Amino acid sequence: MVTNIIPDFQVSHYVGLKGTIIEHPFKDICRSQIDISFDANSHVLARCMPGFYWMTGYGDYLRQTGYALKRIGIE
Repeated sequence: MVTNIIPDFQVSHYVGLKGTIIEHPFKDICRSQIDISFDANSHVLARCMPGFYWMTGYGDYLRQTGYALKRIGIE
């Protein structure tokens, strides 16, 4: 289980979702290479995704992350 956080470029809005690592391929496109499966609708996520950088941490920390972001004024 991993927690994925996707910040926007103004650091005012983040999107978060849980996922599971399903593979760790080696590709020439990125230094952090994991394939993640998640339950969110990928079309909706692509339309609502505020930025293109993802922060990933091991474990389910969506609730704690949401709490911390609200405390510092990030939606």
